Formats: sequence, structure tokens, C-alpha cells
Amino acid sequence: MVPPPEHPPERDGVPASGAGRSGASASGYSNPEIPEGINTTDEHPLKEFAWLGTAVLVAVALLVMVFGWMGHLAGALVPFETERKWGVPVAEHFRARDPDPQVSAYLRDLADRLIAADPLPEGVSVTVHYDASSMVNAFATLGGNVVITRGLLQAMPHENALAMVLAHEIAHVRERHVIRALGRGVLTSIALAAIGGASGSDVAGGLIGQAGFTAGLTFSRSQERDADRIALRGVYALYGHVAGAEAVFETLAQVHRHGPPEWLSTHPDSRKRIAAMADEASRHGWPRDGALTALP
Repeated sequence: MVPPPEHPPERDGVPASGAGRSGASASGYSNPEIPEGINTTDEHPLKEFAWLGTAVLVAVALLVMVFGWMGHLAGALVPFETERKWGVPVAEHFRARDPDPQVSAYLRDLADRLIAADPLPEGVSVTVHYDASSMVNAFATLGGNVVITRGLLQAMPHENALAMVLAHEIAHVRERHVIRALGRGVLTSIALAAIGGASGSDVAGGLIGQAGFTAGLTFSRSQERDADRIALRGVYALYGHVAGAEAVFETLAQVHRHGPPEWLSTHPDSRKRIAAMADEASRHGWPRDGALTALP
């Protein structure tokens, strides 16, 4: 019997196995041992999650801001006649609920006097409605429709204060704040709905989108300040002074004394609004004293 060779036979000078090549395969590639800990980090997983979550929130906030800004600009491009047509159902709704045509006629007359004293841009119009709600509220909505509630009318101490409220809402119409807010709300809703849809939840996406739309329908604090400034100008144009205009915000400060802080509200703080009105009157030389007109 012939004993087996000590080494496998070679073929053309190459060993038949990987013998003689430490750690090498027959194809010539090495297979080194992987060091421990190469795919781990010393950072705590929660810290990494926090950084990732913050980055996502910042990206979402920037996206919403960009879409909101685009909607703000796009809204103003809508012709007022188109906005007025969109607002026809609103006008019909409040017209059908009018609790007192005589009061409505007075409110419209006061609005007409304000507009005559400080005219609106060509093609823009305002329609004032009286609502039976006991809430102390007034607002401008689509198509130049302005609503004054019974609660607000009862809270006004004189016509000068009421004129300031009406002039404020007319200013929102004048500056196209309503359609700008609508454009901001629509595009913000689209952006947030896309984010919610990407999460794979139809319910979450719908809620996020609706939240964006609702938020977009509110006026910003800068728009409220602009409306105050323009309204004060209208009150001066009508009466020749701005006496009594600050009574609006003194009343609202009492009504909403338990409301949220300024940083959680779209409206500036009432005390700051009164101070800003005083500065505006002083800057233009508008008298702050004068005869007050009683409500009929």
C-alpha cells in the first residue's frame, strides 16, 4: 500500500486547497474577522430619536411656512368679484337670520358713512349683517360680508366704539385679508395633508389637513394691527377725532380677561392695541378728545 502524500497535489503550481495561504480562499480573497462594535454608537438611542424628531418638525414647519406664504400671495390675486360670488351663500345665510331689520339698516348706514369718509378701493364692497348671537363678536368673511352680533352691539358704550369695530372689519375687507387667509389655509392644508398621507394614516392626514385649513382662516397679529391702524384713520375721517375708539379694546379686555395669553392668540394684547392707537393718533395729530355719539 502506498502512503498518502503529505500535501495535496498541485495543479500548474497552484495548491489544490487553500493550504499554505493563511486566511485566504481558493479564489484569492481574504475573509478577515470583523472587529466588535463597528456598527454601534455610544449615543443613547433616545438622543438620536430626539435629534431626528426635531429635524422632522423643523422641516415640516418650514414647509408649512412656505406654503402659507405662497397662499397669502396667491389669495390676493383672486379678483374681488370672484370672492364676492364665493361669498353669496354666506350673505344669504345671514340675511335669512336677520333678527331686526331696523338695527341692520342702522349698521349698514354707519358702514356707508365710514366708507364715504374713507373710500374703499374700486370694485371692493362691504355688506353688513346683524346676527342674534349673544357672543361679543364681529368678523369679516368672504365677499365683503361683515357680521356684528347682538352681544357686541349691547357691549358698545357709544357709536364711536361701534364705528371702530365696523371700521376694523371693513379694513380686513379693504386689505383682502379674508381671501389671503383662505389661500393660506388651503395651501397649508394641502401641505399638512401630504405629510399626514405620507404617514400612512388617512385619519391622521385628514385631521392634520383640516387643522391647517382652520388655522389659515384666522388673521395674523400683523393683519390685526394693520386693521386697527386703518380703522382709526376711518374713525378720524368720520368724526374729526378718535375719541372713544379705545373703548372697544377696554371692553374686549374685560370680556376676554380669562382668555389665552397673547402668544397663543392671533389677536394682539388689548392693552398693547390701546397704546398703539394712542401712538398712531399722536403721530398723525388726530385729536383724542371729542364729542361722543350715543347709540340710537
